[in-house]
Amino acid sequence: MTTKWTFRLAVLAAAIMLAVIPFMAIAAAPCNPLPMSTLTAFELVRTTAEVQRVLGLAGETCRTALASQLDHANVVDTFAYIPAYTAFYGLTAWALGARNRRLGWFTVILAIACAIADVFENIGMFTLSAAPDAPTPWLMGLVIATNIKRVGLALVTTLCGVMIARRGGLWLGALPICAIPLVSSIWTVAAPDAAGQYLLPGMTIASIFLLLVAIWGAIRSDRTAIAPT
Repeated sequence: MTTKWTFRLAVLAAAIMLAVIPFMAIAAAPCNPLPMSTLTAFELVRTTAEVQRVLGLAGETCRTALASQLDHANVVDTFAYIPAYTAFYGLTAWALGARNRRLGWFTVILAIACAIADVFENIGMFTLSAAPDAPTPWLMGLVIATNIKRVGLALVTTLCGVMIARRGGLWLGALPICAIPLVSSIWTVAAPDAAGQYLLPGMTIASIFLLLVAIWGAIRSDRTAIAPT
C-alpha cells in the first residue's frame, strides 16, 4: 500500500473518530463540582472518595443517571472510538515512518498498546460504576491503565512530530505542537485535579495537526508525502 493511500485511510479513521464523539457525550450533571469533564474526572479517580465525588454517595439520585451515561460512553469508546483512534494514529505513524521503518513501527506498536490499556481502563470504569462504594483492585488497575494510555498516546503524537520535524524547515514546528499532550499527560500523573482539564485540549491540538498532515499527504504525490528522516 502506498504512502498516499495510508494517509487516506488515516483521514477516514479520523472522520470516524469525529463522528463517534457526539455519542460519548455526558449530559447528566456530576454529583459534585469537578475541575474537568465528568468522563475525564472518572478516568482519573484514584480513591473510593474520588469515585464518590463523581458518582455521588449511595442513595443520591444523581448516581443512577450518571453511571448509565458513563457506561454508555465507555461502550461506544470500546467498540468504536478506540479502534478508530488506533487506526488513525497507527496509519499516520506508519506513513510518516516510510523512510525510518523502525521508528514508524515502534510508534504503531505503541498506539496499539495504548488501545489495549484503554480497554482495561474501561473495564475498570465499568466495575466502579456498578459498585462505586466497594473497594476493588480494579481501582488501582484503572490508575495504571489510564496513565499508560495517556502518556503512551502522548508519546505517539510526539514521535509523529519527530518524524515530521526531520523534514526540516518550517516542519520543525511540528515537534512542539505534537509534544503538547506529553506535557499535559505527565503533569496529570503528578497532579490530576490541576492538570486534568488540559488533557483533552492538548491531545486535540496535536491530533488536529496530525490530521492536517494526513490530509496533505493524502492529496500529494507519494514522493512528497513522505516525511524524510
